[in-house]
Amino acid sequence: MVNRQLIAEIFDLNVKTTPIAKQIDNFIYATILVSTLVVTLETILPMDYLPNLQAFETIVTIIFLVELLSKLSVLDILFIRHRRKWERTLLVFYLLIDFAAVIPPMIFLLSNTAHHDYFLTLRLLRIFKAFQHDHSIELILRAIIKKQTELVKSALVVIVATVFLSVLLYEVENDFEFGNGVGGEQTKIKDIFTAMTWAFAVFVDDATGHIENGLMPVTPLGKLIAAIIGLLKIGIVVIPTGIIATGFIEVIDENKLQKQYQKLKEAFRKKHNEILGVEVFERPRTLFTLKDALFIHENNIFNILEGKKGFRVRAVHSAEDEKYVDTNLIEHYAYQDITLYGARIDRENSKHLIITPNSCADTGVGYFAYCTSELLNADLISNELYQKNSLNLDYDFDFLNNELYWQDNHLEMSKKERKKLPTKHQALFQFKEDILKLKEYQHILVVESAKNLDSEFELEKMSMSKCQYQLLIWLCSHCENVFEIKVNHKILESYMFFEQVKRISNEIKMLT
Repeated sequence: MVNRQLIAEIFDLNVKTTPIAKQIDNFIYATILVSTLVVTLETILPMDYLPNLQAFETIVTIIFLVELLSKLSVLDILFIRHRRKWERTLLVFYLLIDFAAVIPPMIFLLSNTAHHDYFLTLRLLRIFKAFQHDHSIELILRAIIKKQTELVKSALVVIVATVFLSVLLYEVENDFEFGNGVGGEQTKIKDIFTAMTWAFAVFVDDATGHIENGLMPVTPLGKLIAAIIGLLKIGIVVIPTGIIATGFIEVIDENKLQKQYQKLKEAFRKKHNEILGVEVFERPRTLFTLKDALFIHENNIFNILEGKKGFRVRAVHSAEDEKYVDTNLIEHYAYQDITLYGARIDRENSKHLIITPNSCADTGVGYFAYCTSELLNADLISNELYQKNSLNLDYDFDFLNNELYWQDNHLEMSKKERKKLPTKHQALFQFKEDILKLKEYQHILVVESAKNLDSEFELEKMSMSKCQYQLLIWLCSHCENVFEIKVNHKILESYMFFEQVKRISNEIKMLT
C-alpha cells in the first residue's frame, strides 16, 4: 500500500526531511528546466527535429500528470499540514500551475498543433512550478502578507494625494484667471477625470499616451502641481519597495528562528535514561548550556521561545551547594498533547493517573511527575500555564483553590458558547473534563512540592475531611483512591534527581 504521508512529504511547502522527498524534489526541478528549454528549442530548430521534441514533451507531460494526480490524492493531508493563510494560498496557486503544466500540453499533443504561440505560452507556465522547489514565491508572498496593512495605508495616502492634486490641477487649469498658458495656449485638461488619467500617465511613464498627445498643463501653477505629482511617482515606487524589503528581512529572520527552534526541540528529544531504564524527554537545561551546545545567542533563545507552546523560561535561585544557582532554566513540557492548561499523556493499560495542578509554580515538580509517570506507565495531566499571583495577568489563575470546580454548566454549552468564556475558565473546565474521563483508574496521584518535609516525600490517601484545597475536595467527591504526594523540593534540584525519582516511584508502587 502506498504511504500517503510519504507522498505528502514530497509536496510539503516546508523543508523536506526524508532523502527520497529531496531526490524527487530535485528530479522535478530538473524536469521543469529541461522542458522549458525544449519549448524554446521548438522555435529555433528546423521542423525535422519536431518529432523528437514532441516525444520528449510527451514523457514530460506524463511525469507532470503523475505528479498532479499524486498531489490530488494527498490534498487533504497537505491542507492539514499547512494551516496558515499564506501556505494555503500557495497550495492553491501551485495547484493551478500544475493544471496549466499538464492540460495545455495534452491538448497540444493530441491536436498535433505545432508551433502555436498560444500553446507555447501556456506550456511555458510550467516554469512557475520551479518556485515550489526554491521557496522564492513563498518568501515574497509572506513578506507582502506580513506588511499588507502598511502597503494598503501607503497606497491609500498616495491615492488620496493624487485625487486631491488632480482636482486642484483641474481647478487651476480651468480658472478664468489662470486658464491660459504662455502665449495664450489653451489647456486640454477640461475635466477632473482627464486630470486624474494624466496623473496616472505620469506614474506609469505615459503608458497611456496622454503626454505624448500633448495633454500637458499650460499654466505656471498647473506645472508646479504637475511637478508635485511627478514627485509622488517616486513615493509610489520607493515606499512599497522599502516596506516589502523590510517584510522580506523579517521573514528571513523568522525562517532562521524556526530552524533554531527545531534545534532547540531536538535538544529536548526523548532519549533512553540509563538510571530510570526508560526513554524520557530531557530535563530542564540552563540557558548557558543551551547557548554553548547549540551555538545560539541567548537573546535568540528568548525570541525563539516567545509564543511557542511547550517551552517555558524560569528564573531559579538556589543555594550554593545545589545544582542551579541564580540562573535561567529552559523547561520543555510538550510530552504528548498540548492543552489549554498545559500537557497531557494518555497511555494504554494504565492503572494510575498523575495530576500536577501547580507545576507552573513549583520548580521541577512537573518534570518529576512526568518521569514518575514513565516509570509507573501512568497517565499524566499537568497544569503548566496557570498559577496564583502570576505576573502575567492572562495566567493569574488558581488551579488548587477555585470555586469553578463545582460549576458544571459548561457541560451543556456548545463549542461556540464555550469559546466566548475567558480562556482561563476554558482551561480549568478542560482540566476537569480530562480528569473525569480517566477517573476509572485505580489510583489518582496529586503531586506537589513542599519545603518543610522531614522526609524525601509523603504519600497520603485523601478523604473529604483531610483535604485542604478545592481541587482535592472535588476529586474526592467524584473519584476513589485519591492520594496526595508531597515531594521535598530539595530532591527536585539535586544531582541525584533520577535516582530519587526511581526510588520514590518504586515506593509508590508498593504503597498503592
